[in-house]
Amino acid sequence: MRLPRIVVWLPFLLSLTACLEMEQTIELAADGSGIQAVRLVMKEATLKELERAKAATLPAASAGGPAAAFDEKLVAQELRDAGLEVKTHKVTKDPGQRSVELVAAFPDFGTLQQSPLCGSAAEWVLAAGPQPGTARLTLYPQGKAAWVEARARAEKMQGETDPVAEGFFQKRQQSLAGLDVTLRFKLPGDVLLCTNNMDQTGPREVVARVTAAQIKTPQELVRRLAPRFEVVFDARDCKLPLR
Repeated sequence: MRLPRIVVWLPFLLSLTACLEMEQTIELAADGSGIQAVRLVMKEATLKELERAKAATLPAASAGGPAAAFDEKLVAQELRDAGLEVKTHKVTKDPGQRSVELVAAFPDFGTLQQSPLCGSAAEWVLAAGPQPGTARLTLYPQGKAAWVEARARAEKMQGETDPVAEGFFQKRQQSLAGLDVTLRFKLPGDVLLCTNNMDQTGPREVVARVTAAQIKTPQELVRRLAPRFEVVFDARDCKLPLR
């Protein structure tokens, strides 16, 4: 079974008239261990659409799907297989929607790199920063190659007028109401720099948020489907496996 790769399923969500709320927090300790917490709220209608999309696009032998995140046993098994330990798994059902709160611990950065919670294509990089005693943490949710391709495609689209593409985007834009995705990094040292798609919300915390209101052009849609999140922080008191 596989957890619902939210980034992987986002292209399907963008074609649905339903809401999705997801908040993910990665807390990295000074030795490279840490906590990964996810809170997901999804309408039942969205879940059904995703299950239909999964059935149409994945082999029958691929038993997982979006609903797997709400099954504690399946979640615990997959995370154990990846080296993580489930600390909390709480499911709440309300009229027309359901939510799950999940907290998992990883013993080292290498395990975080294998975590299924950011999606099967995600790439994490922890490297030395631009100055001695600093570190750079980078997440490519769809992989670095996808980010490079999306950036080039968005730049090529800049200034071009394509009535067909614009019409398609406007229809998709109407279906984005309720989209609210948050990614939070908590670092073991003070934040020094971060990419423009993240905001510093504390001395050691940065947050990225994607909402429907932010996606106003086809270029913005392309960029947000394959982003890069990066932060540079003070690592003088850390013992991290810097690349």
